[in-house]
Amino acid sequence: MRLGYKHDIQSDAIADRYWNNTVLPLLENGSLEHAINGTYAYPNRIGLYPGINCQFFCTFCGRNYNAKYSKSVADESFTTFQKVIDEDPKTGPWEDRFRISGGLEPLTNPHIGNIISYGNDRGFKMQMYTNGYALTPKFLDKQLGILDLEVMRVSLYGHNETSYANVTKNNKGYSRVVKNLKDFCKVIDTTDSNIKLGVNWIILPGHSGDLISVFEMIREINSVSNTKISFITLREDFSQSNNYISDIERDELHKTFCLIEQMCGRDNALTDLHIDYGYALHPVRHGFNTGPLKMATYNQLGKHGFPQIATAVDSIGSLYVYHETGFLERPGSERYIIGNTNENTAEEIVKNFLESGGIKPLPFDVGFLDAFDHTVTLLINESKEYIKQGLNWKEALEEKWKR
Repeated sequence: MRLGYKHDIQSDAIADRYWNNTVLPLLENGSLEHAINGTYAYPNRIGLYPGINCQFFCTFCGRNYNAKYSKSVADESFTTFQKVIDEDPKTGPWEDRFRISGGLEPLTNPHIGNIISYGNDRGFKMQMYTNGYALTPKFLDKQLGILDLEVMRVSLYGHNETSYANVTKNNKGYSRVVKNLKDFCKVIDTTDSNIKLGVNWIILPGHSGDLISVFEMIREINSVSNTKISFITLREDFSQSNNYISDIERDELHKTFCLIEQMCGRDNALTDLHIDYGYALHPVRHGFNTGPLKMATYNQLGKHGFPQIATAVDSIGSLYVYHETGFLERPGSERYIIGNTNENTAEEIVKNFLESGGIKPLPFDVGFLDAFDHTVTLLINESKEYIKQGLNWKEALEEKWKR
């Protein structure tokens, strides 16, 4: 069985996703043009990284397992993020500016509820990505601001006790997270919160068959209350392991996706679950094999990155260029700290950085880029190549990607 698609060209299965989700928004808000020209614009997205430590020791994580922030940092962190929120100029599509995530688990911050509520009260649609381990009813009683979130996405690291422990090195991970999600849904039932709850799952090579068990786990969680997990983001592993899903397994994945969608269509607990396949898996869902997403090489990294598009700030106010550099004491990441928001505004930091000589990329720096950073880096390089050819880069991008 092959799911249909309206275009004959296989690349179209990824082109419309790429255009509508990445290229067009960055063109419309002007941040892409500023990144290409090296001119100033306030960051389109700012990641807030409030985590103080983490309960998991995931095999793929880039964090320094021994690093954590002090209690004094935790006590003062609310003021740090309050300042960033207050200084936002609210230009462009500012409501979606902030994403709470980071190199450490955000729920370990004792002020996380206040940080969320503070942003929400000022008109921002606050979103948070978490491992969900601390999300107990007792914790929620102390952190009611979590109910002010627009979106919360919980990363899943296994589909049973064994797989969770293998990845996180925490033997309580699976049972604790599943119970927390069930209890959280029950709590939401008793409130007027409009929070949208979702989960994330990374498909590792050789493990596509685990997906069925993941959806069975979601079905179990969704069966206990009226509030349900409403979306799942499926992603291919984007680490630097160079271990990709094979062509044979991609064909099997297509069949698995068909089975999952059939499962969701006939099960009341899954009927309204939205499946987001992302760039790499969207073509597979439609029966096309376009391979893994391309990664940028270190010599494609610009000396100034693209802080006009995205940056991140941690609990001590360090402002980072790339998402995956925002890990406390991660070897080499300190090179990508371009200022401190407790000393200067984000506007001043970005302006000063763009006027400086920038940062000379090194080969291992590609490990500091997540999937979005790789995609944007390649997009900027592509646009600059069009300019060298004397083309209108905006029209060239539209001709290539828009369908």
